[in-house]
Amino acid sequence: MRATRLHTEYLSEPLGIDIVRPRFYWNCDGGTTQTAYRIVALRDDVTLWDSGKVPSARMTHVEWDGVPLTSRDRVDWTVTLWDENDVSGDPVSSWFEMGLLEPGDWTARWITGGYEPRRNTRYPVDCFRREFDARREIVRARLYVTACGIYQATINGQRAGDIELAPGSTDYRHRLHYQTYDVVDLIADGANTLEVQLADGWYRGSVGAFGVTNVFGKRTALLCQLELTYADGTAETIGSGDDFGWSDDGPIRFADLKDGEVYDARRTPSYRGRAALAGTALVPVAANNVAPRAQETFTPTLITTPSGRRVLDFGQNIAGFLDCTVHGAAGQTITLRLGEILDTDGEFTQTNIQLRKPERRQIGRITGMLLITGQADRIPGKLQPTPKQEVTLICSGGTDHYRTAFAVFGFRYVLVDTDLPIDPADFRAVAVYSDMAETGDFTCSNEDVNRLVASTRWSMKGNFLDVPTDCPTRERLGWTGDAQVFFDTATYFMDVAAFFRKWLHDVRDGRHRSGKPSAIAPYSGLPMLYDSTGGSAGWGDAAVLVPYRFWKRYGDTRLLREFYDLIRGYATYMIDNTGPDGVYGEKGMHLGEWLEPEEFRDPVGPRSKVRQTEVATAYLHYTMTCLTEIASELGETEDAALFRSYAERATTAYGRLAELDTDRQAKLVRPLALGLLDGDTRTRAQRRLVTAVENRDHRVGTGFLSTPFLLPVLTEAGRPDVAYQVLENEKAPSWLAQVKSGATTVWEDWEGRESRNHYATGAVCQWLFDTVAGIRADGENRFVVAPVPGGTLTWAEATCTTLYGTIISRWDTGGLTVTVPANTTAEIRLPDGTHRTAGAGVHMFAMEGAVSE
Repeated sequence: MRATRLHTEYLSEPLGIDIVRPRFYWNCDGGTTQTAYRIVALRDDVTLWDSGKVPSARMTHVEWDGVPLTSRDRVDWTVTLWDENDVSGDPVSSWFEMGLLEPGDWTARWITGGYEPRRNTRYPVDCFRREFDARREIVRARLYVTACGIYQATINGQRAGDIELAPGSTDYRHRLHYQTYDVVDLIADGANTLEVQLADGWYRGSVGAFGVTNVFGKRTALLCQLELTYADGTAETIGSGDDFGWSDDGPIRFADLKDGEVYDARRTPSYRGRAALAGTALVPVAANNVAPRAQETFTPTLITTPSGRRVLDFGQNIAGFLDCTVHGAAGQTITLRLGEILDTDGEFTQTNIQLRKPERRQIGRITGMLLITGQADRIPGKLQPTPKQEVTLICSGGTDHYRTAFAVFGFRYVLVDTDLPIDPADFRAVAVYSDMAETGDFTCSNEDVNRLVASTRWSMKGNFLDVPTDCPTRERLGWTGDAQVFFDTATYFMDVAAFFRKWLHDVRDGRHRSGKPSAIAPYSGLPMLYDSTGGSAGWGDAAVLVPYRFWKRYGDTRLLREFYDLIRGYATYMIDNTGPDGVYGEKGMHLGEWLEPEEFRDPVGPRSKVRQTEVATAYLHYTMTCLTEIASELGETEDAALFRSYAERATTAYGRLAELDTDRQAKLVRPLALGLLDGDTRTRAQRRLVTAVENRDHRVGTGFLSTPFLLPVLTEAGRPDVAYQVLENEKAPSWLAQVKSGATTVWEDWEGRESRNHYATGAVCQWLFDTVAGIRADGENRFVVAPVPGGTLTWAEATCTTLYGTIISRWDTGGLTVTVPANTTAEIRLPDGTHRTAGAGVHMFAMEGAVSE
């Protein structure tokens, strides 16, 4: 038996982490059962830890128990496994490297451009340069970089690493990440040049729905530290300081994450000036996360619209960069505008992704309120669309290659405005998202369902760029409610453990003294909007539900302890805002179900007279129930008792608020899914839900909060036939209506008027994995496989790579085949009620019985 898929802190061979007691993970290959393991960890051939032979089947969360780790430690570790016959396999190796653990490790100084920022003025990209000599043999070279802004670094013209949009999106008031690059292969023997470009990014550029700028400051800054270790044992550090050259006369004349770039290929930076020292005080920390990287590329077809405009169609809606090669006379321009859709006349449009903001005015409190309340026309001065999603290229006179560096767009279509001839072969769309390993896939006999799965996966990719955002265009914000409803689905599609751990830091960084989180994380300005909705039921609950589901999915109790202050803080907020009668939601602003089909929507906002106490009290019960489990797991017995009492009070209060005789599906799905009904009341509600669904011809009638629960609740009611009819319905509003209309990503609203890349309602895919294919993790080294065939499907198959290995479930008219990974067992629950236990291997079962081989 050998170990495979070795990870350290959920990461594959991480460079520059700062977790001082990292944990190790692996899967098993060969044999049936792991009976023991041994970990040996070395630094420069010196043993730091030898666990010895440990009798255990454990292959996750094995915590470091060696000598204390220090900054820059490069640790090579091997794991040896013993199988069920006590025979050891070959050791398998991996490594990790510590980053800079102490503030004193940073000897570089913060620098900024040599200019004084003016009000309402945008600036070109800053260019910094430092020349240095390296005339001895180098055995190790590390470049540590971060910025208030976003950066790209090169050494001798070659890019350092392949991370995009670094250092990423955080709440810069509290947290700033740095990146570590191995650059030993970039250093020349002799003269070398380090160059860094610095753009506005999330720090100073446009963020949020209204493109607010200068959210964290008006002056960008750079911190970089190049550490060289020579073969003779000596070392040298080259750190940013006022000896760096600087200019802002390079080719990127404008760069904004949302609005785009202006690129003048005739220019090169002069570095005539000198960098200025900056007063930034924040000490950077490691992200301990997967980094955003360029991923798939797409080539377009060139279409001509009815009005004669030229549009590139890349065939897939993505979030990413534009890459192109152009040939034009010096000074000729090409303007490229990017969007998600063509309008009903077949013309390019950005209307579904754009709002308006002042052209020459900062968005303060009054201006922000006017924008939020739809009164933009009362703002003095000219308004402009936001986001612009526009690239302007100015030709050099030769062959120019352009690739977006400091902006990211949501798009499928590109409107081309130029006098130059256009060859679509010269253009590429480049998807950019956090580098999460794909871990799951679902396919079946209904090709439209397969397209729905692909659309959901692409919406996830389009919105998982360092932060789980709502959409990659209009807002591009880490809405908490969207993330919590999609979390379990995300874990089937990709390895999101490190990604969501990072985001929980963002949530905690932005919480209020009351314990209420912001509605978005990380902070992105406009507190009058996002802070006021932070406690909204279903959104604020993410502070509890994401750690809770993380624990259930990954078995990570250390994460629960790490974020218990966040979790308990939100519990306190809920308790403080619960009425004496147990009703929750009388205070504060609540968004309700959010984006049900139009006929069911409640008005939302400070002037709305519709109280959302039914939604809020249901979530009080559900979240307090989850809190009780968390507190019990952590040994917080007094907290557990308190939370249990509030869950019970909420159940009683909800009985006075419930609306169980209605065709509004969310009103029925919610109490059934969140455990508020039992006995005859539950049975009646289940029957009424079936009636409500049938009364709408099996079309979806739920919004953000209840859509993930709709099909599971119907299945639990003993009506999977109705669930399948809803899934396969092609009449709007439905998932397959979007597919039939040509969607390649999931829509924000059922009507398709808003963003066309919004993963929330794609959470239905969890049901495909855990119910249609029937795959569910069931604790350490255990699975349950309980498929529920139905609908028009003649076969279905799902593959899931988990912490414990890769499990496959496939059923067709001939029966069920399950592949169980080594060192695990699976309980097989067949549709006829038969239960079987299967160990590692491939097992085949007739639907009315079981035969294994």
